Amino acid sequence: MNGARMCCTSITRAIMTAVTILLLTGCTTMQTAPQISATPQVFNVAEYAPLPLNARRLEIIDNWQMPVAEPYVGHWVDPLPINILVQWAGKVLKPSGGSGEIILDIKTVSITVTDLPVKVGLDGLLTDQQNRKITAKIEMQLMWLQPVGGTQANARLEASQSITIAESANLVELNKAIFESFAQALRRLDAETRTELAKIDRMILRP
Repeated sequence: MNGARMCCTSITRAIMTAVTILLLTGCTTMQTAPQISATPQVFNVAEYAPLPLNARRLEIIDNWQMPVAEPYVGHWVDPLPINILVQWAGKVLKPSGGSGEIILDIKTVSITVTDLPVKVGLDGLLTDQQNRKITAKIEMQLMWLQPVGGTQANARLEASQSITIAESANLVELNKAIFESFAQALRRLDAETRTELAKIDRMILRP
């Protein structure tokens, strides 16, 4: 009987060890971002107040080529981030002068999803870890050309925003986080634009 008990105990320990190894092995594998479903999101351009500028026209140049390979996911967002940025520019950068032009050169409009390191072992199993980071980035160059007085100015405008999400997040939550990261980056860009253009003499028309 003692031999039978020892045999059963050894088998039980072996099974528990095997299960533990499998769990630990699963925890050390980094999760990649799943394919994002193209769920339309609502972008409200009305929240941004127009900025009357001393120019007759606005020209937008889009030199940004959006990657379609991981970790980039901007091409899965509807509406596309570049379209959102163009809507914002059309609402905010409002030509209100009799001469001159504003040239907005868009350099980068990207959203990426990358894996974060996660805890291994039992601590990792018992917590809903933040395992992915979403980063939205906007970079553009604004040039003001005003022939009256021979004035011209340049402003480099940049903004970024990162959000982390838990490993339990579903596709709907992931989509919302991706859109929100870009929405927050755009709010930062809007604030920076107003601050930087206010530094340029006579560029913003006052009531």
